[in-house]
Amino acid sequence: MSNVSPLSLLSAVVSLNSACPGWSLLEPVPDERRSFRHLIAFERDFSTTPVVQVGLVGIDASKDDNLRLSVRAEDITELGFTLCVETWLNTRLWSVEVSWLAIGT
Repeated sequence: MSNVSPLSLLSAVVSLNSACPGWSLLEPVPDERRSFRHLIAFERDFSTTPVVQVGLVGIDASKDDNLRLSVRAEDITELGFTLCVETWLNTRLWSVEVSWLAIGT
């Protein structure tokens, strides 16, 4: 017999946009990075900290400027994580859709 616990998987797609309170990705600020953070609470807890993978699945951005975008999971715990969307320079973002997958026990 193996001592490996069965894996648990959770996933979803999150839509974030300029209607979200605190959205700071629409108006450029010279020489500053702009971030928007959104708390993701897992629908059930993991017994240990899971691995979280995020991916971009949709974006609405200005065609007049270069597209600069970073999407990552931060502060991962057994209960959830913080999704961070970041841009810089003159990029203007109206919305971002991010998929995430958490794998753990």
